Amino acid sequence: MNEIQWKLWNMEDKKALDDATDFKQLVNIALAIISRMTGDAHMVSGPISTGGVGTVEGNGKVFANIIEILIKDQGINIFSQMPFEEKMVKLYKEWFKNNPNEKYCRPILDDFYEPLFSSGKVKVLHFIHNWESSTSARWENENCERWGIEKKYLSKELLIKALNLR
Repeated sequence: MNEIQWKLWNMEDKKALDDATDFKQLVNIALAIISRMTGDAHMVSGPISTGGVGTVEGNGKVFANIIEILIKDQGINIFSQMPFEEKMVKLYKEWFKNNPNEKYCRPILDDFYEPLFSSGKVKVLHFIHNWESSTSARWENENCERWGIEKKYLSKELLIKALNLR
């Protein structure tokens, strides 16, 4: 993962991430980091665990590359959730072991994204082309108005550019 994804993190944040055992602990780290941002915070929404190019690894690459493009090429103030992904995967795999009949790990939405978005700190969500294929992105899109978050939709061309990076 490119260093740009970690630009606001300090050693204490990284240790807290390593030590986190649930999604509520993760959102507390996210809120601490996003509080250090100057200006309006933007985030990216789209497929990671469901939809997109069909794999978590492939979706993660697209997601990270789009964040990098938006920061470097367009100067947008993006809060990246990518540093949380490895821990989230570990936590949702544990959750599915304990909840084998469930189809989606709701604690990702209820315990991480809901408190993050309802905090008022995120002002704009940028939806990756084909965001509709993602369970969480559809949920985020449906709730933006309630959270007071502006929605922006990214072009197919940007997705193609992100697919072709590294």
